[in-house]
Amino acid sequence: MLKRNDRGEAAAAFYDKRRKWLDFTCEMSGLSDRAFRVGHWLAKKMNGDDQCCWYTQAQIAKLMGKSQDYVIRAVAELVDAGVMLVVKDHRRPNRYYIRLPFDFG
Repeated sequence: MLKRNDRGEAAAAFYDKRRKWLDFTCEMSGLSDRAFRVGHWLAKKMNGDDQCCWYTQAQIAKLMGKSQDYVIRAVAELVDAGVMLVVKDHRRPNRYYIRLPFDFG
């Protein structure tokens, strides 16, 4: 992950990546509306400093007005599609990162 410098270039690069990610996932064939909606929500909660967000699945479900199962299935689909990384820490909220499939070759 990039550290933010005095000019905010890392944050600017992240916001550009996030815009590309949103466009890419919107047009991605085979990605369900549910997965796109949850992915879009998560991506918009990410900031340029740490380039991720932290939420429990229960929090996401409550804030989106959806069931926890809806969120679990959507996140699993995003991970399986290779467009999201989820880091699970014991007794802490998950950390969500966007990933463009062509970022890592």
